Amino acid sequence: MVKFYGMLSTVTLTLFLSGEVLIPMTARVSPVQALEKERLLLSQNNLPPESSDGGSRYADTSWRDSFFNNQPPESGDGGSRGGPLCPLTPLDKTTGIEVWNDRPTFVWQGQLARVELYRQNEDELIWSQDLDQGDQQIQYTGVPLKPGQTYNLMLYETVSDNFPFPAKQVTFTVMNGEKRQQVSQALEQLNRELKQQNASEEMIALARFNYLAENQHWSDALVEAFSVENPTEELQELRERAIPQKFCN
Repeated sequence: MVKFYGMLSTVTLTLFLSGEVLIPMTARVSPVQALEKERLLLSQNNLPPESSDGGSRYADTSWRDSFFNNQPPESGDGGSRGGPLCPLTPLDKTTGIEVWNDRPTFVWQGQLARVELYRQNEDELIWSQDLDQGDQQIQYTGVPLKPGQTYNLMLYETVSDNFPFPAKQVTFTVMNGEKRQQVSQALEQLNRELKQQNASEEMIALARFNYLAENQHWSDALVEAFSVENPTEELQELRERAIPQKFCN
């Protein structure tokens, strides 16, 4: 590891062969140069690898393999979010999983009448949406959520006479800092490379899903699976069976 002190730092490069020093070299590196190199390394830390396949290795798999091979987490209540109403995304904060998208999509199983969003420990409503019967997902359409902030999503069922009743609360935090920047750059790179290959909407979604799941960003990965408008039979089975069986039973 190279450490930098003061205005100039000295990096000594030494090559060894059979325990003997062959080539000693000394180079002087300015703090500005060092900082730029460090930023470059950090930004590349979780990027998809550059390769001749143009990023397609993330799409060169099946939905089912990508889901199960990347070890989806247990939910905060021990793997059971069951019952008539089962929120799928975002995953609750108790899983330790943050949300990358600052305009997240909320996905659930069951019947909902209304959703409301609050900052944690605050009573002021910041966004709400009434739902139609049969709705299973809704995208947040308010101002972008604040990175690092924690929010409470309130889910309302209709119990009788169209009266919304609070049924569940999901608490989630929006990803912050360098990790957020790395995910953004990685997804932009995947989009760019796969669009250059004229990849289909579902292939791009699968590549994004695979990258996010591989890096344990499961709230956003699951949204990718539900974002495809005309899913293949394999993806439809994942959405209707594998994902609910994992998170709702």
